[in-house]
Amino acid sequence: MRSAWLADARFRRRLHALGWACFIGAVAGAGALGTSGVGRLDALITDAFLHWSPRALPDDVVIVAVDDASLAALGRWPWPRDVHARLLDRLTAAGSRAVGLDLILSEPDPAHDAALAAALRRHGHVVLPLHFTPGETPGGMVSLPVPALAGAAAGLGQLHVDRDADGLVRALFLREGFGSVSWDHFAVALLRQARPGIDLAEPAPDPADGMGAAGTAGRAEAGRWNRSARFLIPFAGPPGSVRRVSYVDVLRGRVDAATFKEATVLVGATAPGLTDAYPTPVSRTEALMPGVEIAAQALVALREGRTLRPPTWWQGALLAVTPLLLALAVLRRTRPRVGLGVALGLMPAIVVLAWALHHLAGVVWAPSAALAGLALVIPLWSWQRLETALAYLEREFHRVRERLPPRDGLAVSASGGDPLDRRMAALTAAASRLRQLEGQRREAMDFLSHDLRAPLSATLALIELADADADANGPTLAAIEVQTRRALALAEGFVELARAEAPEALRTAPLDLRDVIVEAVDGAWSEARQRGVAIETRAPDEDAVCDGDVALLVRAVGNLVDNALKYGRAGGVVRCELSRTATGWRIDVASQGEPLAPTEAAPLFDRFARAAGGAARVTAGAGLGLAIVRSVARRHGGDAGWRPADDGNLFFIELPRAAG
Repeated sequence: MRSAWLADARFRRRLHALGWACFIGAVAGAGALGTSGVGRLDALITDAFLHWSPRALPDDVVIVAVDDASLAALGRWPWPRDVHARLLDRLTAAGSRAVGLDLILSEPDPAHDAALAAALRRHGHVVLPLHFTPGETPGGMVSLPVPALAGAAAGLGQLHVDRDADGLVRALFLREGFGSVSWDHFAVALLRQARPGIDLAEPAPDPADGMGAAGTAGRAEAGRWNRSARFLIPFAGPPGSVRRVSYVDVLRGRVDAATFKEATVLVGATAPGLTDAYPTPVSRTEALMPGVEIAAQALVALREGRTLRPPTWWQGALLAVTPLLLALAVLRRTRPRVGLGVALGLMPAIVVLAWALHHLAGVVWAPSAALAGLALVIPLWSWQRLETALAYLEREFHRVRERLPPRDGLAVSASGGDPLDRRMAALTAAASRLRQLEGQRREAMDFLSHDLRAPLSATLALIELADADADANGPTLAAIEVQTRRALALAEGFVELARAEAPEALRTAPLDLRDVIVEAVDGAWSEARQRGVAIETRAPDEDAVCDGDVALLVRAVGNLVDNALKYGRAGGVVRCELSRTATGWRIDVASQGEPLAPTEAAPLFDRFARAAGGAARVTAGAGLGLAIVRSVARRHGGDAGWRPADDGNLFFIELPRAAG
């Protein structure tokens, strides 16, 4: 039964270990695959980081806004292009570094294109936009500014943004185009004009790189719109964070020219219904961010070297499983409530870590895999421990029930409640009954030790006093003495056996078995002399150290010597030898006499068993001596047994060496 339980426990441990390995692997895989942060929970968390860490934007990036006031003052849109030319001349005169005209200029305006082209040349650092429009033609269509304007501009840039699955704009691609022909983003092209020779850090590779216009992954190839260098925009604040001035105010000179001195200026629409506005992570519910401000915030981030990147796959996996492994380590070594507190405390710590990575290192880590792992570790751990506890309670219940009398075992049962309640109730009932039986055992020992032994000892004393007048009652007194001594031996043997088997009886300490043999032989010296038996002892010169209870071991060896004296040949020799074995020590006690058959020797270590033959019939004994020997040996982690000797019988005790 015990081996079956052990095998089941090992199987459960292996199964649990396999389950945890699979769970940790799944969390690591989710962390590795979730590095792009496209999950809804991850997006909400990382979006919140932008609100937690607003940044002040520099004053030298200015948006000239085509707003409601400008439309009211200058009339219906679109305005003649000579209006834009006059605005551009004011910006040139104010000393602006570069200007980005976020205006659709793909349709010709014959009356005013020349004026605007001339203004573009006078400034010398103006960037115009281009747009890609998907269509039925292969790859779609690119809308470029009219040739006169495109030739006069210092550069062109595409103004596309990248929407995630939830519709929010969190990124843009720094390069887009057909095959080998590609254009910088509008913000990059403008920054190159404002800061010639600037070294722009290339964003880390992103899973979305190489996405075509239709949203499918593909390599750059002719006839297909290709996108690369995906740039996660580290928004510095909500819409309106970039400095704005009204178009009409600039045109009419109501804005101080110093505002544009050495500034990078973006001209674009902000009026509702006129602009290309998008929802962003920093936008409020009712406010969208104009495309021109998205470009402005991207330009500032690129100029300051502020980039966001997802972690590599192995970094994402490591970040996901580290809190989980820490929680498991705590759960294995502390109480469940402590483990629960640590696991719950790790959840906000993970969010803080993700924020720190985002704010300090520019790493956009998706923490949902780590959070989900921690959310699941407590119920999974509790389930495993509950299963283990249920198995343990059932095993202990069966072990306790096996120690009960059969009829008592049938009486232990419980009903109602869940399986844990029932097993706890059953184990409690079995343990209660076992404690009751233990109390009865102690009462029986007290009875044998005091109430029964005292009158027997008194009877023997009276018999000895009556020996002087033994002429008349001699035979009767002799018979009474034999039976009384037998009853006393039975009581004393039973008490010694009960003490040897009692859990509280064993008091171990390091000892030398040579001293045990000497003390046991000394105790049998008087009886050996009466029987004319010589006792020979042999022991090694080295210390025979063993962890044991001196009193119990002396009693066990003494029982073997006493047994050899009683059942051995009178006038013979009893040999008591201590020797080393592969795992410990062995004490052999051999006597001369009639050898036992194996079938006769096997039951001798049972209670109340005595050898057959004449010696047993004339020798007083209770049949408990060898039972005590085996009980003591097994309590010490060893065993006792018999084997035939050359001229008699040999009984032995095997004991392990002292630990260490």
